[in-house]
Amino acid sequence: MNKPGASIVVFACNWDGLSCIEVAAQKGLSYPASVKIVRVSCLSRVHSGLILKAFELGANGVMLLGCSRSGCHFEIESGLIEQEYEKTRNILGLLGLREKKLALIRLPGGDGPGFVKQVNDFIAGIEQTEPAAAQ
Repeated sequence: MNKPGASIVVFACNWDGLSCIEVAAQKGLSYPASVKIVRVSCLSRVHSGLILKAFELGANGVMLLGCSRSGCHFEIESGLIEQEYEKTRNILGLLGLREKKLALIRLPGGDGPGFVKQVNDFIAGIEQTEPAAAQ
């Protein structure tokens, strides 16, 4: 799991998503150093251009980490990020990239162990699907 190969960008909402990461750190839970966190005010602010730019800059995977479906602090309909997520998955497919390189994860605030499990599972899935020569 600590291979340097899988570079992951996590767009984390400022509320529940970021609190999961903070609790993981406070509890001493670890995840690979190749995971880079980008804090955003709300996942609804993330669009396909940002996600695709992360891939262009070398990310092996992108995770969107946000509030639970009913827990958005801005009361923005959760359908906005889901629409952008599906649109971006379709673009990745058209570009010949695996759609599994993009994940939308919704966790309740403070779920540090859940975040660490999700990010490690995501990395493991990417490493299984990528040929060794591509890494």
